[in-house]
Amino acid sequence: MSNELQGTNLENTKGQDEFQEVEDLIKETLAETQVLENKAAQPAPVQEKVPEQAQQQEKTPVIVPPVEETKTKFEATEINLPRPVEAAAPQKKALPKSVPVTQGEKYDATFREYKVGDIVKGTVLKIDQSGVLVDIKYKADGLILPEEVAETLSGTLEDVVKVGQVIDVLIENLESKEGNVVLSKKQADSEVRWKRAYDAMRKKEVLDGKVIQALKGGLVVDCDGIRGFVPASQVQRQKDEPLDVFKDKTIPLKVIEVDRRQGKVTLSHRMAAGQKSQQDLEKVLAGLEVGQVRHGTVSSIKNFGAFVNIGGIDGLIHLSELSWKRVKHPSVLVKVGQELDVFVLGVDRVNKKVALGLKELQDDPWVKATDYYKAGQIIKVKIVRFAKFGAFAELDHDLEGLIHVSEMCKESVRSPEEAKRPDGQPIKIDDEVEVKVLRVIPEEQKIGLSIKGAIRKKEQEALKAVTPPPEENKVTIGDMVAQKEKERAEREAEEEETENEADAS
Repeated sequence: MSNELQGTNLENTKGQDEFQEVEDLIKETLAETQVLENKAAQPAPVQEKVPEQAQQQEKTPVIVPPVEETKTKFEATEINLPRPVEAAAPQKKALPKSVPVTQGEKYDATFREYKVGDIVKGTVLKIDQSGVLVDIKYKADGLILPEEVAETLSGTLEDVVKVGQVIDVLIENLESKEGNVVLSKKQADSEVRWKRAYDAMRKKEVLDGKVIQALKGGLVVDCDGIRGFVPASQVQRQKDEPLDVFKDKTIPLKVIEVDRRQGKVTLSHRMAAGQKSQQDLEKVLAGLEVGQVRHGTVSSIKNFGAFVNIGGIDGLIHLSELSWKRVKHPSVLVKVGQELDVFVLGVDRVNKKVALGLKELQDDPWVKATDYYKAGQIIKVKIVRFAKFGAFAELDHDLEGLIHVSEMCKESVRSPEEAKRPDGQPIKIDDEVEVKVLRVIPEEQKIGLSIKGAIRKKEQEALKAVTPPPEENKVTIGDMVAQKEKERAEREAEEEETENEADAS
């Protein structure tokens, strides 16, 4: 039994020695790693002191087990080993070395990458018989053959493009036999036009198109290169108005259909006219303010006033705002198509209505009304209209006065139609009569007149002319003394009578 016990002790001692060797190896590895990291962090290499334990291990030969066995034992004993105070930081991966870029690669990087079918912009460099040389920022310049410059070439290439001009081109081939990029301006223009037509239809934009031909069924138009057709039913026109009147005119249009297979673009003048007029209306309304003076054209005349177009919107000048004097009908002062300046009286942006005035741009005659007429003055006036309470008369200087029904004649009447002139004839509209000015009130724009007052004044003047003036009585000094004596005697008699009455009482 003693031999077996000794054998067991030897085996245990051997196991402890192996465990100690592994632990020393781990410590040595950690120490070396720390030294390498310190050297990498410091700009100048600094010699680190090697721990004494490591120096002793260097002097003592260490039997290193195989890698796999050591790794296995290390992993198995890692939990049991004491952890170092500072964990080793992971080593940084070395960056791959950059490959030097050659000058040729740098030069190639300045150019763009294109593919066949791209539409790009280029600058015209040269124009000759072979075509148009264009710089498209590529390795090679592009060449447009003469037949690819435009759909129809009636003149020279210089009539279509100019040197230095920036144009749209379509890439047909990236490299020809001559080393140029084959381009086409004709196809690029066509693609741009079709795209613009599609965008206009999608965004419901209003385009301006010139009518180049009037057919029986509609109009052929050109909208900045977009050739299209406007059916007769989509043309905004007056009743029985012929389509020929639109020839060579520029009209608003809206794209309603694009069929590229058949090469057709259908447009509508009616839809665009309504939208454009609405846009113009809102734009004009936004810029209108009360007090502005605008130039316009008389568009129509009604019994109640005249409409004037000011930049796309019709404003109304009411009959009362045409002049300071009364006007029977607007046609007396304005005509359709007449150009004139108007004064903005009001703007209703909700109902889209504008009130205009014409008399505001004329001198106000009521300012000097008191200079023209005075109370008591006899003048001639013209009867312009009747009212229930009297008759209105037209005066000079664009003024108007009122003859009340009680002042129409000497007799009492209930209506102005019953009034009669001094000769017994009834007073009618447009008659000229004499009136007396009763009052002038400029701030209320009122002038009171009287036919009866004028008649009485004339009668008084006639009576005064036939009646002799009364004789003047001469008074002497004696008469004055006698009058005073008479008055004194009367006073004394009154005093005496007063005293008698007092005694009697």
